[in-house]
Amino acid sequence: MSFKINSNISALTANVNSGMNSAGINKSLGALASGSMLNSSAYNSAGLSIANQFSAQVAAMGQSIMNSNDSIGLVQVADGALEEYGDILENVRRLSIQASNDTLNSDDRAIIQKEIDSLMSSADDIAKSTKYNGINLLDGTGGSAGDGTFVTHTGANSGESQNVKIGDAQTASILGAPIDVTSQAGASSAIDTIDSAINSINGIRADLGAAQNQLISNIKNTSVTQVNIASAESQMRDLDFAAESANFSKLNILSQSGSFAQSQANASQSSVLNLFR
Repeated sequence: MSFKINSNISALTANVNSGMNSAGINKSLGALASGSMLNSSAYNSAGLSIANQFSAQVAAMGQSIMNSNDSIGLVQVADGALEEYGDILENVRRLSIQASNDTLNSDDRAIIQKEIDSLMSSADDIAKSTKYNGINLLDGTGGSAGDGTFVTHTGANSGESQNVKIGDAQTASILGAPIDVTSQAGASSAIDTIDSAINSINGIRADLGAAQNQLISNIKNTSVTQVNIASAESQMRDLDFAAESANFSKLNILSQSGSFAQSQANASQSSVLNLFR
């Protein structure tokens, strides 16, 4: 008659379960420490990939909002300069009307002409010197294409942009010819020339106003989308502390129970071996 002692299956099983519980505890501790359910791609590779894409979109939208705000600043600088430019043209128009009256003599008109020349020189200086971040705004050469077209990247993806074209406001382009009020006929003709120039400046300002409103609308829309995507990322990535704390407590109890089961299984095997002593 033979007697055989089998391997301690209970101890092996307890050891396997204990290892699994320890791994679970380590994972739970990592999640609780970081506040994220996606610490490692091994936990949820698909979820981590999607959450990272959301994160990239949120960051890109934040930058696009900054881009739009920067462009609004550029538009406001240009519009403020053109407002002063328009005031100068209105003053020149008033002087042209004054010079067209035959109660004035040639000396009077010559004095008015000097004043107009000084005002138009100031207007031309505005057109040539108005800059944003060192970029000329009102001489028709701004933007990457050098034609006065400014591109704003307003979205999170390639090709999502808005353009605003700022026309050439230099006096040579706006007037076409110098203002000459040294004669009654010239002064009368200057009124029509100034009216055309005022309309041109108002047209540029209207384009700037429309562009600014579009940029503001885009900021609002992008901000709402950014919040929604950030919320979706949070749902995937952020940890439910209450649920994970409960899970950690459960795993901790199982780990302690497993350790006790291992010790009992090993104790049983030792008791059998003691029979042969």
